[in-house]
Amino acid sequence: MAQATTKLLTDFSVPSLSDNQLENFTQASIHAEKVVPFTVDAAIERLGLAEGKRVIGADFGGDKGVTQLFVIKNGALEADDDYSDYVQSTHGDGYLESMEKTALYAQERNIPVGISWGAPLEGSRPLFHPKAVHFLKDLDEKYNGDLKSVFPTLAACVNDGPAGLISGIIEANRLQPTHSVLFPINGGGLGMAVLTDGQLYSTEAGHVKAVQELNKYQQDTPCGVFEATYTCIETLGANKAGIEAQWKARHEYLRAQDIEARYKEGDAFAGELYENSAYIVAHLIQGTADALHIDLSSRDTAIVCHGGAFKFPHYGDRVSQILEHHNQAPSRIILTKDYGVGGSNACLDGAALAAVLL
Repeated sequence: MAQATTKLLTDFSVPSLSDNQLENFTQASIHAEKVVPFTVDAAIERLGLAEGKRVIGADFGGDKGVTQLFVIKNGALEADDDYSDYVQSTHGDGYLESMEKTALYAQERNIPVGISWGAPLEGSRPLFHPKAVHFLKDLDEKYNGDLKSVFPTLAACVNDGPAGLISGIIEANRLQPTHSVLFPINGGGLGMAVLTDGQLYSTEAGHVKAVQELNKYQQDTPCGVFEATYTCIETLGANKAGIEAQWKARHEYLRAQDIEARYKEGDAFAGELYENSAYIVAHLIQGTADALHIDLSSRDTAIVCHGGAFKFPHYGDRVSQILEHHNQAPSRIILTKDYGVGGSNACLDGAALAAVLL
């Protein structure tokens, strides 16, 4: 097999994390914001009481919207084939029409709806999304920018990080009691949401300033978030913002999955890009844990990892390997690709769960 000719990520020498980079992670620098109190035991109890209840989850991001009807059975979500919807878009075109169709279906049947939005929110108002500007314009003109006006049965509206985190919390506790959960996302960008001390947090930990020793390929792309002009760790390690950009600087443009295919064919540089990305994501996880005083070596802590990068061969194992080297103890890592009912879309599942639990 071609795979046998490649160097596994776990075969690279294990680097030490950069103290200089970890020092850049503080509650202020990661913009840790309390979302809502969340008690695991109460959430599990509420799911049990909702047996047989139908709920709709909707996950809208920069390039697609996915909607699914679920039913709660045995304390878990089960997809109901009676209703689903999918829209692919580059500017948010078609988003509002999809939402209106779902809203009508839900209202006629009195089904609660939970929405995951892939950018900042103010209540039920999406503040922006650089790839969904047409949708935001339509929403503003027709519904005064408020998703609550679209969905009469809207029960929860959360950022995709906390949405995915909620599904991760339920999954982690299915395996064993868990006190703290970190939910790193590596897809188009780097994201992080956290449960600790009975509180859900959203963060912008991917936009922490990168120190030069992490900038292996001399990226100079400015962060841009909060008008920051420095290079952030997202631009170095994210599946799209980092890996695709670094590949393009040396070759023709390829999507991340095509770079992965090159790796499987034996391309050494493709493997190095993902190894470097795993190193950066390990800093994202450890730095956030340090800022929020979470012990990654505790069996009461779970790291639930989401996004396309974690589908790369042994990527999650490499992140785990680096963290174990740093803490001199293993971390408990779960990959969302290994569980879930909505096409392994933890944010979609979490949106539906949020409609029941928040």
